[in-house]
Parts: sequence; structure tokens; C-alpha cells
Amino acid sequence: MRPAHAESIEVLIEHFGADPSKGLASEAARERLAKHGRNELPPAPRPSAIKRFFAQFANPIVITLLVAAVIALVDGAHRHHQPTLVRYGDAIAIFLIVALNAVLGFYQEQRAEAALDALEKMQTPNAKVVRDGKVIALPAGEIVTGDILELEAGDAIAADARVIYAANLAVEESVLTGESVPVGKDTHATVAEDATIGDRHNSLFVGTSVVRGKARALVTATATKTELGKLSTLIHSVGERKTPLEEKLDVFGKQILWACLALSVLIFTRGMVKGDRSWHELLLEAVSLAVAAIPEGLPAITTITLALGMQRMAKRGAIVRKLAAVETLGAATVICSDKTGTLTQNEMTVREIYAGHVHYEVSGVGYSPAGEIRTKNGKIAPHADGPEALPKALRHLLEIGALCNNASLEQNDDDKWVALGDPTEAALLTLADKGGVEKEKLEGNHKLLKELPFDSDRKRMTVLTLDAKGREVAHSKGSVDILLPLCATFELEEGVKPLEETDRKRILEDAEKMSEKSLRVLAVARRIVKETKGGEEPHDGELEEKLTFVGLVGMIDPPREGVKEAVAECAQAGVRAVMITGDHKVTAIAIAKELGLWEQSALALTGSELDKLSIEELEQKVDDVRVFARVTAEQKLNIVKAYKARGHVVAMTGDGVNDAPALREAHIGVAMGKNGTDVARQAADMVIADDNFATIVEAVREGRAIYRNIQKFIYFLLSSNAGLLVAVFVGSFMRVPPLTPLMILWINLVTNGLPALALGVDPPDPTQMHEPPRKAKGGLLQKREYMDIGFVGVWMGGAALLCAVWPWGNIGAPGLYEERAAAFSLLALSPLFHAFNCRSATFSMFSLRPLLSKPLLLGVSLSAAIHLVAVLVPTLRPVFRTFHMEPSEWLIVIALSASIIPAVEIVKAVQRTASAAPPALR
Repeated sequence: MRPAHAESIEVLIEHFGADPSKGLASEAARERLAKHGRNELPPAPRPSAIKRFFAQFANPIVITLLVAAVIALVDGAHRHHQPTLVRYGDAIAIFLIVALNAVLGFYQEQRAEAALDALEKMQTPNAKVVRDGKVIALPAGEIVTGDILELEAGDAIAADARVIYAANLAVEESVLTGESVPVGKDTHATVAEDATIGDRHNSLFVGTSVVRGKARALVTATATKTELGKLSTLIHSVGERKTPLEEKLDVFGKQILWACLALSVLIFTRGMVKGDRSWHELLLEAVSLAVAAIPEGLPAITTITLALGMQRMAKRGAIVRKLAAVETLGAATVICSDKTGTLTQNEMTVREIYAGHVHYEVSGVGYSPAGEIRTKNGKIAPHADGPEALPKALRHLLEIGALCNNASLEQNDDDKWVALGDPTEAALLTLADKGGVEKEKLEGNHKLLKELPFDSDRKRMTVLTLDAKGREVAHSKGSVDILLPLCATFELEEGVKPLEETDRKRILEDAEKMSEKSLRVLAVARRIVKETKGGEEPHDGELEEKLTFVGLVGMIDPPREGVKEAVAECAQAGVRAVMITGDHKVTAIAIAKELGLWEQSALALTGSELDKLSIEELEQKVDDVRVFARVTAEQKLNIVKAYKARGHVVAMTGDGVNDAPALREAHIGVAMGKNGTDVARQAADMVIADDNFATIVEAVREGRAIYRNIQKFIYFLLSSNAGLLVAVFVGSFMRVPPLTPLMILWINLVTNGLPALALGVDPPDPTQMHEPPRKAKGGLLQKREYMDIGFVGVWMGGAALLCAVWPWGNIGAPGLYEERAAAFSLLALSPLFHAFNCRSATFSMFSLRPLLSKPLLLGVSLSAAIHLVAVLVPTLRPVFRTFHMEPSEWLIVIALSASIIPAVEIVKAVQRTASAAPPALR
């Protein structure tokens, strides 16, 4: 059998054993339910809390730390002569920092999941069906194929179905198709087998809703066999993907892992060959070297920095579900945005009017009555003397729009105006409000006598009313090509005139000009059927004969406020915005031009055109395309894959079910929180609470600031660790007393941790949105920065070794060497001075504004105070194996520690000079 939308209704009724008048028998429905299962989608697979917690340990640096902790534990077991805390202090410290990192990461992700804990199902809780010849309400989960649905305005559709009978039926399908205008449905529409969802005018789909009319429909698919179910399967087929930051940290962690293993093995092997120390002493030295090489604070500080960024984004209306995704938007090179509800209001708005040979412009956005009707000479409405003072043709146009209308407007709890019913009719009501025409007052003077509803064949609607003068008046609206031929006269300010051919041509030209702006154009007309009540009632056909043409109304789903500026800011930042929509190509291009998305050489592709392209051909074209129109969910997914294949970091925004697979495939999926579907929110990494595209740009800015700050503290931690590494590695050849693992951990975590964390919240660079996105394939740090790390390591390590050979006097007890204690303090204090260098890799620290970052100043001060307590309090000296130092000795240590500032300033000055020189001189 052919697909349900392409098959005749008679064949489908026979195939499903249905009875359009009596419906299924209850017993037959129970058998089908037992055989095919409930009409429900399976829940999305989500990792358990335990799995999410242990996922925090899946990091090369964390694994290396755990190995080092185990070795330190084994070494501690061999030092029976020392107190338990001293023996196992190294291992305990490492285990604590690993546990802290895991708890922080798990807590933040758990909070985000709780904030977005919504049901994935989109089925309605109940639906009306015909069973045993009666209309009854059933839970949507109990509906089976062959059931007969009873539908009316306001009902959500509980299963995929074919229309058996329809009266003025229109359905809101934007969650599936992205099309902002309700779609008329017709029992007799002929639909091709390969028609997209938006073109299946004889079919209904679960997850959509009826906005107008009534219908009876045959259920043809339930659960996973519905179009929504197929999308759900497509979503789940897209595997988990790592963010660019996760990928870079993985590579970075593996590099550190192999480097520290190689150095540790070298030290251990050398000692064993030399044979002058026991194996566990050599093992301890190797562990010290590994601990010195690994920036233990990196996982925790990265987690805390991302968590703080997560909270800042939440305050701006962006809820991030996955911690590592916080900075991903800052790396985006392409933002693929859904049009309806994301770039646009998803609220039809009248922009232009043509009445009485006069053109009017209408201000205001959405369904709010705030706005004016103006000509080029100034404001026309609302008029101080009421609608009676308006030009006659304009007043009649507003009255027809309000009377020939079944929609209503109301204010919700947030004082926002919302539409109940057809969005097109809601736009006409809003227009009447702007003109001062009140529907309630108008209906009080116009008693409804008859209605000829809109349908896809007639493409017009007419109501007959009895006005206050006792006249029967027909009010009509419809498409221009249908309504204009039914008109014999047209209305001007001076009266009604015969509609000549030249007048018809002028009206059609004006309608075409509106259409070129992608306005949806409606014609309105009226006719005084009878001057007085009584006599023979006119038949339906007479109501729409010899009409008087009143005017044209042009409307559109307008762009959101602030979106145009946000798109411009994206372009300035080197981020390409691309529209992907289920709407028509012409409409999409017009909106793209209005928003500044369109370029002279840009391309626009439709879904049918995409079907003709191979994956390779799409990848070749994708960089030139700015608009994708009439696309399906699977095509959106392929578009995202094509951008990724071209090396782009892709962000995908959307609010509908049809966006969900692409949201999941993109490097970062951004769903709309206010009007978005639950399925879209569950598939996304980030949810924009206010549905504002401009919030996404703020998230891009925040993401860039977070990544740059991550670079700052990684550079700080690595350069500080490089000093430790040089001191431990070179010291092992010089036979100076080695730093203990606890000393190294103290420096890495306690004294270096707070400044690194402060660098993670350093104020953003105001010029960062004027730069292109960072390269996706580049490393966390560049070659020059690694060279700087080497320089800082040699400088700090050299200063520490100088302390190790300085003639301090060696007056301490055995094992409490002055040299090691002095080197310990230098390696703890020198990074605190160096932290101020790390605020910029190129500019002098004295040129930055603010000159002293308050968080960094606080972090450095606290770290210095904590270290001084550890080395000055007599009871703590045995733990850290330090000794009393004279003020003169402290001055030497502090001077050597502070020397890193002028040293790095000189290196930066040389690098700036070299980069400014002509290429031939470099």
C-alpha cells in the first residue's frame, strides 16, 4: 500500500477496518492496543546519576593523578617511622582534589538537568474518538490505528491521521514544519507520495493543533510510526559528541600524561642503574616529578570556571545543560537558526494597507494593540474623534477585518497579548485595535446572520450581518486572485465607483508589490445585500456577487526586536548566521534581507533542491548558502553535518520538534525555553529562557571570555609547573634535597589555585567580539605561548636551584634542609607575581584596564597569607619540613620571586617589536 497521504480515503478505511460513522468496537480497539502497544513515544535514553558522576573521572589528567595517588599510597606504606598524616598526606591530598573536581562537575550538571526536567512526550492527555457509535474522551495513549478522531478548534492532535471530513479546518504545524501560517486541510486534496509534511494537505500529525474549523479523521499511525515518532528515533540515533573544549583538553591531557610518564621513567631508570638509593625512594622521586609536571588544579579550576560561567549565563537567560558546552558557543563559526519563533516573532503582524487608492503603513509588532496607522503625511489612526473620523475605505477595511473573524485576543499573566485562533485573523483584530475599532462594540451593532467559512477550495470567508440601520451587509476577505474577480465596484473617499480594468490592474500591481516584500496579502470587500430586513433571503452564492472592493492588507511574521543588531554583531565577530526554515523560499529570503543575513552572492536552497544534491555536492555549496527553505528534519541534520565536514564549529538554534535531530548533532544545540517544545529542549545543550536571538550573541561573548580565561589560567598553571619541573628534574642530577610530593601539591593546589581561579573570572576583553572565532583544530595554546612557558620555567626553576645552593647555614635538624625550605617558598611565591603577567599574552600588565583585577588581587593575597601561615607557624613546620627564616632571607626569596615580572615584561616587549617589524626584518 502507498503512504497514507497518497492513498485514497476509501482504500485506507478498508485497510484499517474502520467505520467513519460508528468508529471501532471497544473489543477490537483493545485487541489492537495489546498487539501494537500504547500510543506513546519511548523516553529519551539518559545516563543515570551514577554514570554522570563517574564520567567526571574520564579525563587523562585525572587518571594520571589517580595513578600518582596510588603510588604515593604505596610509598607511604614503606615509611613506618613517620606519623600517619605525613606518610599518607600526599595520597590524601591528590584524592581530595580529584574528588572535589568530580563533585563540582556533577553538581552543576545535575542542577541544569533539574532546571530542564520536562516530559519529552508531546501527546495530549486526552482525545475525542468515536467508539461503538459514540464520541468519548480517551487518554491519548489508548488510541489505535483505525480510530476515528473528532476534532475542533483548540484540540491538539493525538495521532497521525487522514482527514475524512473537514469544515473550514486549519492546523498549526510550525513545531513540525517551521511554517508560521496555519495550514488548511482538505479531504479531497491530491498529494504526491514524496510530498513533505508541510505539503500533505489531507493529513494531520501528532503534536500539532487545530486553530480553526472542525474535522473527523482516520488514525493511520501511532507512537513511533508517527512523523513525530520518526523524528524521535532520528534524535536518538545521533550519538553523544564532545565539545571542542573537551576534545582539546583530552589531547592536552594525553600530552601531559605521556610527558610526565617519560620523565618519571627516565628518573627511576637512571636511579636504579646508578644503584645509590632504594627503589621506593626512587619511586617517590618519580612521583614527585609526575606531580610537578601535572597541573593538579587544572580539572578543578576548569570545572569551577565553567560553573561560574554557567551561572553568569543563567542570569542572562541562557541555561546550559552540559558544563563543557559553556564556552562552545564562543568557538562557533556558523549559527544555523530556525526562522519561526527564533528570528521572527511567530506572531503575524499587518505592515501595509491599501484602501481608497491610498497606501498606509502600520507600526507595532505582534498582537499588542500598541501602534499606529500612518501615511507619508503623518498619523491617521487611532484618531482622537474615533473611527468615524477615519477615511471611509480605511474604516470599512478595519470593520471587515474585525467582523469577518473568529479569533480573539487576550492578555496572559505576563501582560503579553496572545492569540486564540487563526494568527491571520488575530493580526486583523490587532489592526482594528490600532485603528480604534473595538470588536465588542462593533458586534453589538452587527448581528451575525450567516457565515460562509474559509476553506482551501474557496480561499475566502464571508459573514452576513444586520447592522444598526437594519441593513444586511456581507463582509468578505480572501486571496486577491479569488476575491477581486467577484468585485464590480470599489470604494473611494468620494463614494463607490465602477471597477474598471485599469483599476483591477492597479490593484493587482499593488498586491504584487506587497508580495515582493514577502507580505501575505489579503483582499477585503463588502456588499449591502438588502437596505431593509425582510423579503426573500439571498442564497449563499448571491452574498459573494457584485462585491465592492475595499482594500488590501499585507502582513508578515516580523523579525524579533534586537535580532538585526545581533546578526550584525555576529558578522563583526566572524560568525556566519544561516537561516534554516520550513517556510517558503521567498518569505525566508525577504526576512533574511531585512535582518542583514543576505549577501549579494548568497544562495538559497529549498528542500526539493537539497534532495537532488549528494552529500559531497552539499558540502561544496554549503559555504555560499544563507537560506535553506522548506526543509525537513532530516535535511536540517544533513546541513549541520555538511558544515561540520567543512571544518566549522556549528551552533544550531530552534524551537520545534523538527529542529531536535539537528540540535543534537550540532557542536552546541540551542533551544528556545519559552515557546520551544520539550523535545527540542531535551535535545539541546543550551536553552534560551527568553527565546531572544540577541541572548545567543551574549552567550557567544560570554563563551569567548570563558575560553580566553581558560587559556590564561592554563598558561599560568603550566608555566608555574614548568618552574617546579625544572627544579625537581635538574635538582635530581645535582643531589639537592628533593621537594616532597606534599610540597608540590601545596604549591599546585593551594598557592596556585586561587590566582588561577581569579584568572578564570578576569574581566572580558572589549575587543574580543571584533575578532574571528578561534580555529577549531588549533591547540589550547600556541607555539609562542609554549616558548614563553619554557622561559618562565627556566627562570623560576633556576631561581629555586639558586636557593638550593645558597649558603643559608643548614642549621636545621636532619631532613629539614634550609635549601629545600627556601626553594619551596620561592616556588610558592613566584607564581603569585607571575599571575599578573598572565592577564595578557602580548600586552604589558601595566597597560591593562583595570590595572589590578580585584578577584586576582584577592586571590594572590589570600594565597600568600595561607602559605606564610604554613611556613611561619611552628607546629606546621614538621608537616611541610620547613624552618625559621630571618627577615633578610625572606627579602632575598621575595626579590627572586618578584623578578619574574620584569623578566616577562622584557620578553613581551621584544615579541611586540618583532611582530610589528616588516616581514623582511623578522
